[in-house]
Amino acid sequence: MVQPSTIEADVIVVGAGLSGMIAARKLLEAGLTPVVLEADERVGGRILTQEVLPGVPVELGAQWIGDTHERMFRLAAELGVETFPQYDEGATSYELVGSGVLRENEFHARFESELRELELVLRRLDVLADDVPVESPWSAPRAVEWDAITAGAWYDAQGLSPVARTLLEICTVGILAVPTAEVSFLHLLFTIKTCGVTSELFAESEGGAQTTRFIGGTSEIPNRLAALISDRIVLDVPVQLIEHSADSVTVHCRGGLVARGRRVIVAISPTLAGRIMYDPPLPGIRDQLTQRLPNGSAMKAFFIYDEPFWRNDGFNGQLISDVGPARMSNDTCIPGDDHGVILLFLEGDQARTYGRLPENERREALTAELVRHYGGRAANPEFYVDGEWSERQWTRGCYNANHGPHVWTTYGPALTRPVGVIHWASTDTATYWSAYMEGAVDAGERAAAAVIAELS
Repeated sequence: MVQPSTIEADVIVVGAGLSGMIAARKLLEAGLTPVVLEADERVGGRILTQEVLPGVPVELGAQWIGDTHERMFRLAAELGVETFPQYDEGATSYELVGSGVLRENEFHARFESELRELELVLRRLDVLADDVPVESPWSAPRAVEWDAITAGAWYDAQGLSPVARTLLEICTVGILAVPTAEVSFLHLLFTIKTCGVTSELFAESEGGAQTTRFIGGTSEIPNRLAALISDRIVLDVPVQLIEHSADSVTVHCRGGLVARGRRVIVAISPTLAGRIMYDPPLPGIRDQLTQRLPNGSAMKAFFIYDEPFWRNDGFNGQLISDVGPARMSNDTCIPGDDHGVILLFLEGDQARTYGRLPENERREALTAELVRHYGGRAANPEFYVDGEWSERQWTRGCYNANHGPHVWTTYGPALTRPVGVIHWASTDTATYWSAYMEGAVDAGERAAAAVIAELS
């Protein structure tokens, strides 16, 4: 990595997450010279793999890609990163609305009619989402109506049974990492449309968004990208000020580094982009937008055992619970390693509540939940690790930015619209699989293409 005090480049890229490095590589391929400025001491942004035991990497950040994530499959192949399928054999364990812990077949038999209700609502969401243009959600025929209510309010108006409504909440919070009472219904429909249909968004089996993982860990992707452009990346240089004119930018970083170029791509989440100073100031609509796009709240907790004992009992490692603390879990064992690894998700209110507790209290509550679902062997892991993203200085939340009521229809065009020589890129700005790694690549490619067109 380079460490000069002054840099000259064609394009300055702020942020060495997936969007930023994809943009930088595209710029290099077009014959332009980029430099990537990263506030953190590592690359990857919201991707973070940690090897907690030899040969056992866990994903504290982004973890899966889905069957329709063509850009990510292509990128992995180009970088020589192999993939493997998410383990999905066996039964899911349920614990909803006072049912106690039920095995999947018993749960489905007991709540068959409630699950049919849920399926009908999902199909209706697909129909409504089809009317939302991903490039301009605010222009949907019913955009004003849909943007005036929350996703939670729309769910409540469907007359669902407690089981169906609870499942819908858990699934949606699992994607957006905020309670549905905080998200505009239009934003939910936009998210569905960018991902295809609800079956692709919510499913974890064939066709879903969580079907495939990376051998060696997801960080292999940003680390190998960084190796290709290592002489164009500077770490530990938080950007503080972007001066811009009609045809140039000067970017000032903490510590005195100055980078000068003809364009800048700000490839960080909108709320963090709003914390940078700009001279002259950005238009009011852009600043008002970034004040209204909070990042989600998400925490992942990993329990590592000597073996995946739940598989012997016919479980797939997935639980769905409204008792908690975690609402969902996954078997995240590593092929070729004997350890059993279970990942528990705490998202939205669960992340906010339990993320503030001492680790021993959080671990104790999560252990009790695993014991309820998988028995006494779950009480004695070999290792435990967790991580809450809002505590990370250069991320301040995961998985993505969420639009509350009236944000899309009032401020939406400012999300991706360049401000003179300033362009915006992050998965939050994507129009295909927004909030996923696939969306990050999409956003990086879009911003790079726009800059290349201007400078060519």
